[in-house]
Amino acid sequence: MINLLSPARTVLIFFAFGLTWTLTADHLLHWLAIHIPSTIWKGPYTRGLLFVCMASIVMYWLLAKYKRSLQKSETAYIRIFRQNPQPMWIYDRETLHFIAVNDAAVDLYGYSLEEFLKMSILQVRPPEDVDRVLEVHKRIGKGFADFGTWKHLKKDGTLMHVEIRTYGTVYRGRDVEIVSIWNVTEKHHAFEALSKQQALLDSVINSTEDLIWAVDEQLRFTVFNKAYHDAILHFTGVSLKPGTTRPVLTTNREELHRWEGYFRKSLQGEKQIIEESREMADYGLSTAEITFNPIINDDKIVGVACFARDISERKKQEIRLKRALDRYDMVTLATRNVIWDLDLKTNKVLWNNNLFTLFGYKDSSTGTDWWKDHVHPDDADMVVKSVEEAMNRRKEQWTVDYRFKSAAGTYRYISDRGYVLYNDEGKPYRMIGAMEDIHDKKTYIEELKKVAHMSSHSLRRPVASMLGVVSLLNKEDLAHPDNLPLLTFIEKIAQEMDHIIHDVAEKCNHIFKEVAQ
Repeated sequence: MINLLSPARTVLIFFAFGLTWTLTADHLLHWLAIHIPSTIWKGPYTRGLLFVCMASIVMYWLLAKYKRSLQKSETAYIRIFRQNPQPMWIYDRETLHFIAVNDAAVDLYGYSLEEFLKMSILQVRPPEDVDRVLEVHKRIGKGFADFGTWKHLKKDGTLMHVEIRTYGTVYRGRDVEIVSIWNVTEKHHAFEALSKQQALLDSVINSTEDLIWAVDEQLRFTVFNKAYHDAILHFTGVSLKPGTTRPVLTTNREELHRWEGYFRKSLQGEKQIIEESREMADYGLSTAEITFNPIINDDKIVGVACFARDISERKKQEIRLKRALDRYDMVTLATRNVIWDLDLKTNKVLWNNNLFTLFGYKDSSTGTDWWKDHVHPDDADMVVKSVEEAMNRRKEQWTVDYRFKSAAGTYRYISDRGYVLYNDEGKPYRMIGAMEDIHDKKTYIEELKKVAHMSSHSLRRPVASMLGVVSLLNKEDLAHPDNLPLLTFIEKIAQEMDHIIHDVAEKCNHIFKEVAQ
């Protein structure tokens, strides 16, 4: 305000002085002539000369005061520049050398003020940017300019990213640029990291065959992956762009209305999972599982994120499983096998009623730990490893024999057979099977083994004895008296063999009777 008003004040003061002089000069000269007698006061030029002297004194005083105010103002502006927390400098547009650098820039770059004033702006730039700086500098005009983000070097060689804004003006008779610097290194690194993450995310979502897309509150597309774009283009002929409004694989109005209902529900906060089936040329029935998730930002639902995956193979497998279960249900009516159904995600096992019939347990649903606890300790590791091996090798069929504990506390031999179901990623998610009680069969086999062992060992001795005696017979003359004691011994051996054969027959009959029961 001082500088703006000083010229006006100078004129006003001088005008007031001139007016005062005009009105009072005669009275002043008269007074001087009375009190200081002299012929000087009576000269024809006295009044003009006095006016010039007085005016010069007043003018000098006014100009000196104005100069002091300008010096104070310049000092204040220089202090504002030097003490500004924003790094700034002034450089000569012709030589590119620094003319002035404030304290914030000195602190940021690490150079002293004296070092700065011996440098040019090119010396704080990486070598690869120098040509670009010179090219841009040629286009700089007067006034304000925003040059965006550049790379600068600190004294210790540290690279940083800065935003530069300049103002072209004249300072002390030289064309200069006043430069303001914003250190945006952290912001730049964060942006680079975000860009890399975004690029990686785009790569991930575009490398899957699953359909991914999102819509806003007006059901306009905000994002979508390549698979969804291609699917929409194939089925509707529409090439999607952000803002497009037809977020479904159909042009049918009824389907559009139904899909709009799904989106509206999720915009109200409801998460949905649906299955959609469509007849595909050269493929048959295709089924997709579609998930609708509300997008929440600052506690407000701003859109719906959608994910669709092809579950056609899983549905076909489930159909095959249902048919198999139907057959199992029919077979269960005519068999005593224990039918079980294992969910590998929850580790829950469903059992049919034969679990009670054969083993005395009333449970219809248990965990896998319950089953493991009822496997004989000597068989447990072998059974678990056989299941794991089947799944690791992606086998569909699994079978193993082991001992299973009944409610009475006794162990019974069973033959367990299972069928493993795998999802689209090849991960097992379900297993069904049947436990057959083979305890009696095992017992009979063991008994038969004992019988076979008994017959083979018990008969071998008398047979060997008989062969030895027969070798002593006089075969050329069977009536020879020496043969008589040998024939008697052979008769005893035959009676012994007959007795053994009767024992074997009785044991076999006993086993066969138990089997028949």
